[in-house]
Amino acid sequence: MEAEDGAFVVPSGVGESTSGAAAAMTELIGIVPDCAWENVASFAAPSDCYNIALASKRFFRPVSISSDAPERRGGQKPRRKSKRLKSAGGAPPLLLATRMLRVSLEHNLERVLEHSRSGITLDSLKKLGELPEGSAVIAGSTMVQACLGVLWGEGGEKTYGDGKSDVDIFCSAKAAPAVRSWLVEKSDCMFVGLKDSAYECGATSEKMLYAVDTNIHHVEHWGSIMENVGNNEYYHHFGKEGSLPPGVDAKSTEYYKEIVGYGKQCQSSIDEKFEYSLHFTSLGIDLNEAYDVKPKSGGDLPYDFHGEGDIDLVVGRLKDKSGDKKIAPSDLLSDFDLEICKCSFDGKKFHIADPHNTFSGKTQMEPKRRAVVSSYANHFSPPEDRCIHGVEASAHTGAVIDKVRVDVRDTPFYGQLDLAALLPDRDRPEKDKSTSNSRPFRLTLSQDEYIYHDPIARVKFSSSIQFHNFVVKLIDRLEKYQSRGIEVLNAPAIPDDKVFRILDLTHW
Repeated sequence: MEAEDGAFVVPSGVGESTSGAAAAMTELIGIVPDCAWENVASFAAPSDCYNIALASKRFFRPVSISSDAPERRGGQKPRRKSKRLKSAGGAPPLLLATRMLRVSLEHNLERVLEHSRSGITLDSLKKLGELPEGSAVIAGSTMVQACLGVLWGEGGEKTYGDGKSDVDIFCSAKAAPAVRSWLVEKSDCMFVGLKDSAYECGATSEKMLYAVDTNIHHVEHWGSIMENVGNNEYYHHFGKEGSLPPGVDAKSTEYYKEIVGYGKQCQSSIDEKFEYSLHFTSLGIDLNEAYDVKPKSGGDLPYDFHGEGDIDLVVGRLKDKSGDKKIAPSDLLSDFDLEICKCSFDGKKFHIADPHNTFSGKTQMEPKRRAVVSSYANHFSPPEDRCIHGVEASAHTGAVIDKVRVDVRDTPFYGQLDLAALLPDRDRPEKDKSTSNSRPFRLTLSQDEYIYHDPIARVKFSSSIQFHNFVVKLIDRLEKYQSRGIEVLNAPAIPDDKVFRILDLTHW
């Protein structure tokens, strides 16, 4: 079953039982009008609607426009036949099960978005559907919460109180300018910088991730204009305290005018970030102008480097590694390690990945990532020195990876390792140091200086550390979702006596 197709597939074995109790229940289900079931769905979790729909074939009939003439006892026909809703374009009629599920998904997604305090609402999200098909989708933890009818707090626990959760939006490079303008104009959001440690990261980032063999180009960090206008930094900047007065339009403030001006000049700092912090050139990542952070023509891009927010705009590459296929948002979701996180909404259609498991709070881990995590966790021994970094960290993790590659030969995650192995070993260079009263003399660069300033050294020594951190992030996500009550059916065994920490390339 996929809600995007507008139809449930009737599972085998679903039917009316001939037993007395089942027959009574079937009759009760049959006399409740469609509009009443839709009302029930608006208060129920999507998982409950899914299970209700499996109880009777009644839910796999077309939705009635008028539901005031239910079937009568004894099989008598109603005096007036109800008209049936038909989908546009001659598609099959909309089934009651599909309608109920959509009503529930929309209601719960609205609740999750409100809980996130991101500035994005269900109404604004539906306007995302006005963009050309294949432009963008919302997915990840926001959609998981909506599917299960739960809210997760900042610590990951289920909560019905106040708290924030992140919102992940995935878009193609071509659609990115229009999606940015949608964020600004329809969702009252602002750009607050690149997110170095989310999906892509620099070779010297302390939270670097393995950025190879992904369809993602970069990740942008966005936040609510209202939240940022009202934060303490803004009021300290303007000598005021407190929150924005009720009824004041955040876009009418001096702060907003100021950050719109910053947005007109932000590309130079973005280019610097791509080059010197994310090291895209060293990693061979394309810097086509199509990836420039800009709105649609004539639009504003409010930007504050010091702003805060919990919205990640994940921008795809123009084409895949082969250069033959254009990347769509659906391709970006393939980078998720857990199947449940691939559930998505594009403003018009919901796509529920593996609905039977998803609505049961269960999921599968992507097989190749699972195999790598299982092998790495088995062979890894935490280093004695908790502060290990640089060349020593590279050697320690490289020895583990050699064993993993024997266990798991066929994965797409070894490309950067192979590239690093081809790079030459180079002696650490020296630098001049002199005083006004002495002759210049040579001083060998420190390990951190050497790695930080030498692009060859960065790539060579970072590859195995990045691979290690890639595995650590997968373990962290696995344990995070398990702590939220998600059952990962094929979860790899992670030894309790081993501690997996992010390792650094440098201490800078």
